[in-house]
Amino acid sequence: MKKELITRIYLRQLKNETHVQFNENVNSVFVKYNPQALGIKALYDLYKLAFDNEIEALDIIRKSEITAKITDQDHRRDTVYRGFVDTVKGAMNHFDTAHSEAANLLYNIIQHYGNIAKKTLDDETAAINDLVRELNQPAPAQAITLLNVQMWLDKLVEENDQFTALMTERYVETAEQTPLRMSQTRTEIDKYYHAIISQIENQWLASSAVNGAFVRELNAVIERFKNILAQEKGEQKSKS
Repeated sequence: MKKELITRIYLRQLKNETHVQFNENVNSVFVKYNPQALGIKALYDLYKLAFDNEIEALDIIRKSEITAKITDQDHRRDTVYRGFVDTVKGAMNHFDTAHSEAANLLYNIIQHYGNIAKKTLDDETAAINDLVRELNQPAPAQAITLLNVQMWLDKLVEENDQFTALMTERYVETAEQTPLRMSQTRTEIDKYYHAIISQIENQWLASSAVNGAFVRELNAVIERFKNILAQEKGEQKSKS
């Protein structure tokens, strides 16, 4: 079994901004210790080109006017979602038993989806769609009618649909502005990053001629971003 010299990290879990920051740090370590001296020059050149493409793709996303609209629309649907949840939660204390039971039924369904407003953009869209479908089932639908909260649900659907439309518009805009897609560039740079790590470890197995300071510094970068991932997961879990 091949021994791992360099710490592993699941790069696909990093958000776009964090993914770029990770590669900025990794690239700095590569440059500091000289790709030629590390024996990775050919692969590094491919990695650097992919990294430049990733920065360009992210820059286009940052500068997009639609991105600002998406952020605003996400806030709007979050506000409606929280208003809907608070209204249902408040009805759980209704003096009428039928109303309180209806509210409890709806709130239990809502709780099943966690804190939707804290999910990633695409996950939130999907969660709202799933929640609405479940709330349209006979029993929840009767509870919604009894509590007179259909207007909240209709508004949530409206805001979520508008968000989806803006996301589609951004995909079209990005495709027209550049052939570089963030998902494609991330896949490309991850491929070369893993190839570099594999080559360094193969060299180590062959001759043990690996710069220890380089490995320690690279692993320190990786561990820092693994901690960022762990913190993000912990926050999502605590807020769900």
